[in-house]
Amino acid sequence: MQSFDVILRNAHVNGAYVCDIGIKHGLISSLGVNLVASENTQIIECEHAIVTPGGIDGHVHLAQDKSPRAREAGYQCADTIETGTRSAVAGGTTTVLLFAEQSRGESVLEKVDAYHQLATYQGSHADYGFHIIITDPTPKVLEQELPVLARQGISSMKLFLTYKHMRISDKDFLRALHKARELGMVALVHAENGDLVDFFTEQLESQGLTDPVYKAIAHPAAAEAEATNRAVTFSSVMDTPLLIVHVSVPESTEVIRKAQSHLKPVFAETCPQYLLLGKSQLAQEHFCGAKFICSPPLRSDPNDVEAIWRGIINGTFTIFSSDHCPYSFTGPHGKQLGLSRADNGNPNGMFTKTPNGLPGVETRVPLLFSEGVLRRRCIDIKRFVELTSENPAKLYGLYPKKGAIQVGSDADLVIWHKSFTPRRLQHDRDLHDGCDYSPYEGIEFLNWPKMTLLRGRVVFRDGQIVNSSKYGEFVPRKGCTLPLSRKMVGSWDVLYAAS
Repeated sequence: MQSFDVILRNAHVNGAYVCDIGIKHGLISSLGVNLVASENTQIIECEHAIVTPGGIDGHVHLAQDKSPRAREAGYQCADTIETGTRSAVAGGTTTVLLFAEQSRGESVLEKVDAYHQLATYQGSHADYGFHIIITDPTPKVLEQELPVLARQGISSMKLFLTYKHMRISDKDFLRALHKARELGMVALVHAENGDLVDFFTEQLESQGLTDPVYKAIAHPAAAEAEATNRAVTFSSVMDTPLLIVHVSVPESTEVIRKAQSHLKPVFAETCPQYLLLGKSQLAQEHFCGAKFICSPPLRSDPNDVEAIWRGIINGTFTIFSSDHCPYSFTGPHGKQLGLSRADNGNPNGMFTKTPNGLPGVETRVPLLFSEGVLRRRCIDIKRFVELTSENPAKLYGLYPKKGAIQVGSDADLVIWHKSFTPRRLQHDRDLHDGCDYSPYEGIEFLNWPKMTLLRGRVVFRDGQIVNSSKYGEFVPRKGCTLPLSRKMVGSWDVLYAAS
């Protein structure tokens, strides 16, 4: 007779059917009715509450304050790996993908090794993997170091088309895509035209227009749309799986949708801030608009927001990530770096000196469940799971180990409240990160994870982290398994690839 370490009774799996979930050695070992428990089996009664796979957040920045750029600017991330992953599991996310950032002249192997050591030292509440941020794609990096990392289970790179210290030329972009295709890696791209952003920024600064609200003007929709079109064109030529991250405007979604309709290997990500926040937040008084500075910036036109929701509904967006990049508002190494005082004592904001980024790893999953599934009723549980767990697992080479409730998968599970009293978010009461504010403060949530399990262990229950043990492990990854991805074999035919 099969034995179980844990049984979830009467689980409403993905809102589709009710059964018991049997767990053994951290894996889902059985799905059935009236599974037999032994005297040592832990029973968790779900009472027909919805159970979904643990969330996978493929866009999380933690402890990224060791680069020369961060040290020079004085930036300090508000979350360590320990506090950020603690926040993740409290919001139903059981796997995070972090960024090992290469500065120019540095070895990517050494940067990844340093991040491994940091994660081991600090400990993680969630399972984790790494993306490589490549800012200096030298022949040594591309030909010697990347193949080593691919063998180690790191199957994604991130490239920038903006930021002076990070963006690469079109030629280097193509070289990186070519190597990514060869190694079976996915390329993530921050798509904004850096020269266009720099031009607008210089014009605004020359006129003294530097308060946080001008961040949105410095990063026009055209900068994102042009860079998105360029990245998609290069991806099509190279036939390399490409993810456009944090898409914020309909001009970009139209480019992506057209490429997808022609079966190009192009995927898209958006984030909660582009569904729920707007440019008006940047205009808050007393420099409070700095809490909402991120790149791309928040948009104001309601039509833009509705276009992003349409992309969520119709499948344009492959994944839904947080882009968790936390900086404190009150601390001296966070948002206050962008604040000075005029002679009369009034605050003078400098958006160019204010760290870019918003916290959100804990609120990502419950926000989409609350807003998309329950309030708007524009997506069902199946689509919700695709966006927050299943598709990230397939895109990043984790499926079906992660992102599924099926026999053999890791028992990463989220049990939702069967009955939940709606409540407005209060950072100090509700959240578990290391930041001192949430951009979603005051938003009413219609549900929240009641319990989170990581490989069969309860790590969060009823608003509390369960003991202080940190069970998270590094998870090696394989190549993308989403249907539109294909790895070319043999000779490379430019004409075919571009057709």
